[in-house]
Amino acid sequence: MTEILPPTDPVSTPKATTVPAGHPWMAWLLIVCTATVFAPVTLWILKETASKQQIRQSLVLLVAAAVLVAWYHRKELRVVGDLGNRTLCLLGLAFGLVGVARMLNWPLLVLLGLAFGLAGSLQALFGRSGYHFFRPLIIGVLGLVVMILAFPVLDWPLRQLAGIEAANVLNALNLAPRLNLAGSAEDPQLLLTVGTQVFHVATECNGFGLITSGALLSVLAATISKRSWYVTLLLIPLSMALGFVINLLRILLISLNAPYFPGHYHVMHEIIGTLSLWVGLGVIGLISWRARSAPKPPRIIAKN
Repeated sequence: MTEILPPTDPVSTPKATTVPAGHPWMAWLLIVCTATVFAPVTLWILKETASKQQIRQSLVLLVAAAVLVAWYHRKELRVVGDLGNRTLCLLGLAFGLVGVARMLNWPLLVLLGLAFGLAGSLQALFGRSGYHFFRPLIIGVLGLVVMILAFPVLDWPLRQLAGIEAANVLNALNLAPRLNLAGSAEDPQLLLTVGTQVFHVATECNGFGLITSGALLSVLAATISKRSWYVTLLLIPLSMALGFVINLLRILLISLNAPYFPGHYHVMHEIIGTLSLWVGLGVIGLISWRARSAPKPPRIIAKN
């Protein structure tokens, strides 16, 4: 006599939760109120993201991650109108942070409140399971906010580092590069000279976009594919290091190929820059993503 045991699913799925009985329209009303309260800061984030080329792709990654999660869990997602304690606590924290931010004049608290507001709205809309599925996006939104705030601080240091390392590599190739500082204290310019070619190491060359977008992609890919927390933490510095190296290769490729495209420098610059960005993100995504394992076949246990 044999007994066939059901296959074990290696990917854990959150248990279904009972939606509290009551008035689902109140959940929708809370979502609308939350969207109204955080509309100004949301518009500010979108405006800042659109105005900075180095951050723009991060928004594309967030939208793509949302679509991927919705498709990945399309059979489990249900609009439920959850008005349970978790929903009320998350939204209460969001509104409370906005109130404290106004009283103390600390606008950064509004950005933190936005994360709780998004979490509460997802909980209200999809219930506990849906909130669990979309939780990586909340981390992504916080990451996008950090990028916007960090960009003006890290722009010049990253430009210096990229220019110095590019000069070191070119010097190792016996190309005798020169790195000079020009401009004013308010608007400094870093100039890299290779032979007769002079390159301006501009903001677009600082690598900020690939470094930060790579870190964001590693977090999204690792959390969506359910990697362990310590692996996710290790992937963040790894992806940032890869982003820096690939951006350095981009600078080297542009400076070495410039003499061969005297009349089409800008076209060559854009092609190499675009390919470097998306090839770099592709490599980081492949490293960070964990493929879903196939279900194991049923185990057959023989009984005497």
